[in-house]
Amino acid sequence: MKKFITITTLALLVFITGCNSARKTESAESKKAIVHFTEPAELLTLDTTQEEDFTSFNAQNQVLEGLYQLNEKDETIPAVAKELPKISEDKQTYTIVLREDAKWSNGDSVTAKDFLYAFKRAVTPETAPSYASLFVSSIKNADAIYQGKMAPEQLGVETPDEHTLVIHLIKPIPYFTSLLTFETFFPINQAFAERQGSSYGTSAKTTLYNGPFVLEGWEQNSDTWTYVKNQNYWDKKNVHVDEIQTTVVKSTSTAVNLYQTDELDRVILDGEFSKQYKNDLDFQNQNDTKMGYLRFNQAQGKLLENQNLRKAIALAIDRDTFVKNVLGDGSIAATGFVPKNFVQNPKTGEDFRKENGVQQTFDKDTAQKAFAQAKEELHKTDITLVYLTKDTDTEKKTAEYLASQIAEVLPGIKFELTTLPSNNLQERYLSGDYDIAFGQWMPDFKDAITFLDMFASTSGLNHVNYKNPTYDRLIQAASDTDAAEEEKRWSDLLQAEQLLLAKDYTIAPIYQQQTALLQKKNISGVVKHSFGSPYSFKYIQVDESK
Repeated sequence: MKKFITITTLALLVFITGCNSARKTESAESKKAIVHFTEPAELLTLDTTQEEDFTSFNAQNQVLEGLYQLNEKDETIPAVAKELPKISEDKQTYTIVLREDAKWSNGDSVTAKDFLYAFKRAVTPETAPSYASLFVSSIKNADAIYQGKMAPEQLGVETPDEHTLVIHLIKPIPYFTSLLTFETFFPINQAFAERQGSSYGTSAKTTLYNGPFVLEGWEQNSDTWTYVKNQNYWDKKNVHVDEIQTTVVKSTSTAVNLYQTDELDRVILDGEFSKQYKNDLDFQNQNDTKMGYLRFNQAQGKLLENQNLRKAIALAIDRDTFVKNVLGDGSIAATGFVPKNFVQNPKTGEDFRKENGVQQTFDKDTAQKAFAQAKEELHKTDITLVYLTKDTDTEKKTAEYLASQIAEVLPGIKFELTTLPSNNLQERYLSGDYDIAFGQWMPDFKDAITFLDMFASTSGLNHVNYKNPTYDRLIQAASDTDAAEEEKRWSDLLQAEQLLLAKDYTIAPIYQQQTALLQKKNISGVVKHSFGSPYSFKYIQVDESK
């Protein structure tokens, strides 16, 4: 996934209006289970062909639903689909039957044509998202449509009837079913979306829903919104919370204060607070596959087009000291970009991270030598770089710490720290008006290529402007020519990461996140995922006896 991206990811904090903690609230007419969550950044869009930030991914996963969803074990289970797909003998045709009781929030049936419409939008050049690569690399004719060589009607997807979807792939893709849980593969109601035009997905009122919740009270730049139980949802009997009232809270200290006064039921902790509360009975630590990293803009004319400058910065970062002194939440110093305990060698079972070893680490002498060479190549004695960061407590602390640490190792380098709200940061990043931007990446599906293919020169997610024909060939081989040969494909991906990090220094991985939090005992069912959307709220429950 993946993605702007804040260290606190999703600060799920729960508090109750007019009460001390989340619980069932009574009225003359009914009882309602109402909880309050927070996000660390604004919600930018509900259009599944536009999202690139975690808040949007998370929101879409609560109010929209695809053919399949992930359960608490990250297993793929049916959602709008009635059952898992029937796969042809050559593993290139997926036939999927939809449940007939799936409805949109306006009462319309969710049909196969809603998925076909969404898929066409995802590959049509005028509407295609950055994640178009997921379709281009998998579905028949998607690449030609994306390049404007074919009409969208020629996409390799059929709808023989209202409740049957047939998807034709260009090759066997072992992870394709899990890929269908990703938000860009979710349906869109064509009639509704076309009535909204360019306003579709930009507010609660200009979006139609088919997930466990509908959204109320949101417009772009809003700092509050509410998830309300969707009464037309096919599985509403398993949705036990009536409302999730959400507020953007960027300060961890503010959130912790609210938790201490029982106005919050769940709060994500940063470094100092993690250390302070690690022995608290409410303290939890969750494993994560999200990677925090520095993105180097290598566009023509940018200083970081210089490979030695990228190398100097990447090797000037003491990641172990950073995760201990700044994060303090159990996060792991990164030595590569593919995280630990995510994917394993198909033949030996060895973890990718262990097998590929250390690709970047703190090396003061080598960093200083590379910096000296960079200055000579650039004909500069002093170098100033624009560092973009989000306006959350943790990201600001991260930027300040890393800038100070790098400048200490590399005298003569300076950073202009530019702190922006999420929407402004995204616009600036996508326009290429930066040198360094902090980012996070959470895998979209369970395969190492989800961390690596975004740096192919043709990828819509390659906003760092990296271009290396050898890297492109490795990614192409892993995606195509070697796709059916597991050992060759695994080797392609190992080599690609080595080239990306240890030769070209395209990015600088900093840490693999571990999430530290406090959570009240009466809240359960917040499902954390290791890929795809960060969380599912469908199974949240409030125990009024606690």
